[in-house]
Amino acid sequence: MSERPDTIAGKIAEGRVAIIVDGTPSVLIVPHLFIENFQTLEDYSHRAYYATFARWLRYLAFFFAVFLPGLYVSMASYNPELFPEKLLGQVATAIGSTPLTIMPEVLVIHFLYEIMREAGLRLPRPLGHAVSIVGALVIGQTAVSAGLIGAPTLMVVAISAICSYVIPDLYAPISFLRLAFIVIGGIAGLWGIVLLFCAILVNICAKKSFGVPFTAPIAPFSWFGMRDVFIMAGWKTLSKKRDVFQDIPQ
Repeated sequence: MSERPDTIAGKIAEGRVAIIVDGTPSVLIVPHLFIENFQTLEDYSHRAYYATFARWLRYLAFFFAVFLPGLYVSMASYNPELFPEKLLGQVATAIGSTPLTIMPEVLVIHFLYEIMREAGLRLPRPLGHAVSIVGALVIGQTAVSAGLIGAPTLMVVAISAICSYVIPDLYAPISFLRLAFIVIGGIAGLWGIVLLFCAILVNICAKKSFGVPFTAPIAPFSWFGMRDVFIMAGWKTLSKKRDVFQDIPQ
């Protein structure tokens, strides 16, 4: 989905279909691939090396947003020896000084953040900024100072929340997956996180978007399609041959 005419024209040139609905400013583009959530039009306005760097930042931000709170909960609950020695002391002190165990504590902060985000979206813009400031400074700092939540836990959830804004099109699934990994990490530890990740990976690989594999060109793998996935090739390489959806293996 996009509101930019140049983006729509480029997608049509790749063999897509643009669906224009009367009264709606956004145009639906089908089929849609998973990797397109990490590609922006600005990538093609910069040098290939910088576009590749920015794209890797988006991939890292996605994994931090989804996995970081769950990994923190599982490591603090079942595998504290995985923390560096100095960090382990800080985490243990923070957990010992708060009334809640680690998983309920992370869940409380996660739900408070989602509530503040929804309040900021529904209120007018000036009030929305005020809610964000109050939530970040007053509630967060006061809760840490009062010993209700630990500073490491608040930092982990805050980093995950900031990373989720890097890929705005995936915010809804990221928010749900983050919650799922927090719960499974607190119940089954690292093994539960690995099993849930495998189940999600299998589910994504099995999906199709209007007959096109959702994970193409990674699965099924295509060397030609990989020139604009993890590493963006230069314009000389991209312009040699047009990549159309009809050529993607099914």
